[in-house]
Amino acid sequence: MIWNILVVVVTIVTKSLETLEVDLAGLVKQTVAGNEGVLHNCSSDQDQVLQQCYIDMFQSYGSNVTSLPPADEDPFKKIRYDATGMCSTYTTLRHCHSDVINDCLNYNTFNAIFGSESNAAYYISQTGFLEFYCNYGNDFVAYYECMQAISLNDLSDTIYTECSVLEVGSCDSVSRTTQCERAVVRKSCGNSAVKSYCQYQKILTHMTGWNFCEYMPCINSSQPRTFFFLIILMYLCKIFV
Repeated sequence: MIWNILVVVVTIVTKSLETLEVDLAGLVKQTVAGNEGVLHNCSSDQDQVLQQCYIDMFQSYGSNVTSLPPADEDPFKKIRYDATGMCSTYTTLRHCHSDVINDCLNYNTFNAIFGSESNAAYYISQTGFLEFYCNYGNDFVAYYECMQAISLNDLSDTIYTECSVLEVGSCDSVSRTTQCERAVVRKSCGNSAVKSYCQYQKILTHMTGWNFCEYMPCINSSQPRTFFFLIILMYLCKIFV
């Protein structure tokens, strides 16, 4: 019975997104520079193969590109608008030289292609979103609804936004940001939404290498939540002072 209800909810939300034809950029979770030392480095030939797979994907949406566009051109925009077809697009990408995609789809590959942390982080963020949206439908719906709830609460929205300010590309900063965001999700939406948030975070940390850290919320054992409550206290002080 519960499973049937979940299926109905997922169907309603995804259908509504398809009908609206909106840009889903607001649901794309941004990531920082990757943990380069632990990620697999592919050969130049493999980098070129992966690059061509992405070029083919962009060309299928009418983009006249012969190399990977930088982040400031937002080449994923047309894909994000295509809620109906984006999963077919993502499946095609994953099957384009799947051996290379499976081995080389990580932060280091895009950093090697661009020589730019911001461009590499952009491609990982966008690709991670496609995987989350297409392969984890139930979790995506729960995440979507929770982000909506957080955005409607000024304090929660402020804290959640400030969480990412702490993320500068180290095990400690990424774990603190994750811990902070996870706590806001739990407070705003309950434990079921935490599972969905963590599924998304697992995808991103896998692609960026931060899942290799000794401690990473959503990946391994939990730590005290003191940090999150300090942030709440800080903002409460701002409100009442």
